[in-house]
Amino acid sequence: MSAFHKSALRSGFRLAEYKIESVLGHGGFGITYLAHDTALGAQVAIKEYLPHEIANREDKTQVLPNPEREAVRDYQTGLKNFVKEARALAKFKHPNIVRVLRFLEANGTAYVVMEYEAGQSLADYLKRNGPRLDEQMLLRVFIPILNGLHAVHQAEMLHLDIKPENIYLRKDGNPMLIDFGSARQGTAHMHKIALTHGYAPMEQYPDKGTPGPWTDVYAIGASMYRCVTGKKPDEALDRYEAVLKYQVDPLVPAVKAGGNSYQRNILECIDWAMQVYPRDRPQSAREFQDALMGRGSRSRSNSISQPATFKRPTSTAAYRRPPAAARQSKRDSSSTAVGWMAAGLMVASLTVAGLVYWSDIKVQLDGFDSQPAGTPAASGITDKPAPGPATRHEAPVPATVARPATAPVAVPASKPVTYARTFPSVLVQTISEHRDWVQSVAFAPDGKWFASAGLDKTIRLWVTATATPLGTLRQSYAVNAIAIASTGLWLASAGDDGTVRLWEAKSGTPRGALSGPGYAVYAVAFSPDGKLLAAAGKDRLVFVWDVNDGRRVQTLEGHTGDIYSLAFSPDGKFLAAAGADKTILVWNVSQGLESLRMSGHKDKILALTWSPNGKWLASGDAGQVIRLWDAATGTYIRTMTNNQAVLALAFSPDSRWLAAGLASKTIQMFDAGDGALMQALNGHQDHVQSLAFSPDGSLLISGSRDKTLRLWKAKNP
Repeated sequence: MSAFHKSALRSGFRLAEYKIESVLGHGGFGITYLAHDTALGAQVAIKEYLPHEIANREDKTQVLPNPEREAVRDYQTGLKNFVKEARALAKFKHPNIVRVLRFLEANGTAYVVMEYEAGQSLADYLKRNGPRLDEQMLLRVFIPILNGLHAVHQAEMLHLDIKPENIYLRKDGNPMLIDFGSARQGTAHMHKIALTHGYAPMEQYPDKGTPGPWTDVYAIGASMYRCVTGKKPDEALDRYEAVLKYQVDPLVPAVKAGGNSYQRNILECIDWAMQVYPRDRPQSAREFQDALMGRGSRSRSNSISQPATFKRPTSTAAYRRPPAAARQSKRDSSSTAVGWMAAGLMVASLTVAGLVYWSDIKVQLDGFDSQPAGTPAASGITDKPAPGPATRHEAPVPATVARPATAPVAVPASKPVTYARTFPSVLVQTISEHRDWVQSVAFAPDGKWFASAGLDKTIRLWVTATATPLGTLRQSYAVNAIAIASTGLWLASAGDDGTVRLWEAKSGTPRGALSGPGYAVYAVAFSPDGKLLAAAGKDRLVFVWDVNDGRRVQTLEGHTGDIYSLAFSPDGKFLAAAGADKTILVWNVSQGLESLRMSGHKDKILALTWSPNGKWLASGDAGQVIRLWDAATGTYIRTMTNNQAVLALAFSPDSRWLAAGLASKTIQMFDAGDGALMQALNGHQDHVQSLAFSPDGSLLISGSRDKTLRLWKAKNP
C-alpha cells in the first residue's frame, strides 16, 4: 500500500453529510476521494488538502504540518490558497473545468466537494489505448481544455499542475481540467510542492522566474508532447541548464519526434509552447489555441521575440494532400453518396445528444413562413468603379467544356421587398446568453427569427421581434459557423471537430453529418436556391454538397492556406473563397473550374461577402484593410482601411451599405457606392466576429467575443 493510501481517510468515514467510499487519486497537494452525498443520494468527488512533503495525518483524522517553522508557514499559506481557490472555482460553470459544489474546513485541513462524473484521466487513457493520440483525438482533447484554461486565466487564476493525470475524459469524451489544488492566486511560494517534473517549466523551480499564464501554456504543450511522442518530456531545469552552457537542448523537438502523423503546424505550436524562456512562448491560452487552429493574427505574432534557433509557427497548417488517385476519387460524386448512409446512422445519437428543448419551440417555428424571401434586385448605385489592372486568371479549360461566364447575374426578387431607407444604427437589444465567443449569426429568410452560435458549443435561436429565445442545440464541439437556407428549411453548422451538420429548421431534427472535411471547418454557405451547401476550413479545400441527398458534387482545390470565408454569387453560379493565403478564388460551381483569382491583400483574409446585386465582392483582412472588387472581372476598385483587423463583412440586402465587424470592438458602416465611412457603431466590449442583415435591411445582428449579441435597427427616415 502506498504512503498516500496509508494516510487516506478510511472507507465509511463521515465528513459532514458525505460518506467516504474509496480513493480516486492523489497528488502533491492531497488526496481525492469518491464519496456518497447522503442528503442528495448522489456520488461526489472530494479533494482533501494534504501536502505530503510538509504534513501528515495524526490519529487517522487530523492533518498537521511538520513541526519545522518553514513547513508550518508553507502549510498555512497553501491552506489559505486552497480555500481561496475553492471559493473562486465554485463560481465557474464551464464545461471544461471541474465543477466545485462547496468546500469544508475540518480536521485541521480543508476539503473541496466536486461533481463526480464517470470517466478516466488522459494518463489512464494513454495506458489503456496506446502511448499516443491520433491528430483528431489530440485536438478534441486540447482545444476544449484551452477554452477552460482561458476562463481560469481570465479569473486571474493559474493551474500550475497541468499534466495528463489532471486532464479528465468524461465517458462522452468531453475533457475537463481537474485537480486545482496546486493552483495559485497572485504570487505563491509553494513552487517546490506544485512542481511536476517534465510538465513544469523553469519558472516553477525556485528562484527561476514568475509563473503566469505562459506557465500553464508550457504544461499544455508538454502534455501534448507526451501525446504525440509517447514519451514524457525532459525536465525544464535540465533544458535550462543546457541553454546556459551553450549545449544542445536535450528535448527532441516535436517536429522531429512527432514524425509524419501530425500536421507540421501542430508540432511547431507544441515546440513554441515548450520554449525554455517564458517570453518566447504564447503568452496566453487563447493565443496558443489560435495558433493551433490557424487563427494567430499578425499583431500577436510580432509581439514576442523568438530565439534565432526557433521558427515561430505559421498561422496555417501544412495540408498534406493525398496521392493524385485519392484526390481524383474525392471528386467522384458517386462515391460520396455513401455519406448519407453513414449520416442516417448518426441521426438517432445526435437526436439524443444534440437536441435540448427543441420540442418546446416547434409550435412557434411552425408558424413561420418557410418560403424563400428572395434575393434583392440590383440597387440603383450608378457610380463607375475606379480603373484598375485586370487580374482575371485564365484557368486552362478542356476543349469539351465551355469557358465559364464572366459576370454573375443577379437573381430577381421573387416578391417586392421594401428596404430600409437608412442603415441600422440604433442599438435596441443586447443578448447575453452565450457563455463564450459568438462566432456566427444568421437571419431566417423571412426575418422572423435568427440564429447564433459560438465556442460554447451551442446554436441558439431567437424571435426577432422580441429577442427572446426559441431554443438551443448543444453540440460536443465549438461551433465556428452557421448558415440558414433561403427556403427556411435547413440550418447548417460546422466547427472544430471537422463535421458539417444539417438540421431541419422547423423541428431541430438532425438530418446528418456530411462527409469530406478532416479538420476544423470555419465557413459554411448555402447557395441562393438552398440546393447546395459549401464548407471550408483547415483542409484548404472547398467541399460542395447537394442538400437533397448529401452527395458531394465538388471538391475545389487551389488554396494554399486555411480558408476562413465563403460566399455564393446571387445567381448561385459562382462560389468565392478566401483565407490565410491572402488570395480570393472564384469557382464556377457546376464545372468545378477556377474562374477568377484576386490578389492584393497583405495579410490573411478573414471576411468575404458578395453584394446582393452581384456587382461587388468585398474582402477584409487581419491587416486592417477592406478591399472592394468588381465581381465580374476581378478588378480592384478601392480600399477602405481601418485601425483593427476586419473579422466580419455584410452587405445590406439592397447593396447600399457595407457593414464591417472589427477587432476594435466596433462596427463600421460604409456607403458601398463610394466607400465613405458613414458611422461607427459602438457597444461591444471585444472583437466583433459576425454580422447579418435582416432581409429588408432594417435590422443588423452582431456577435462578439464579449459573448453577446447586439441587435441594431435603422432610424426612421
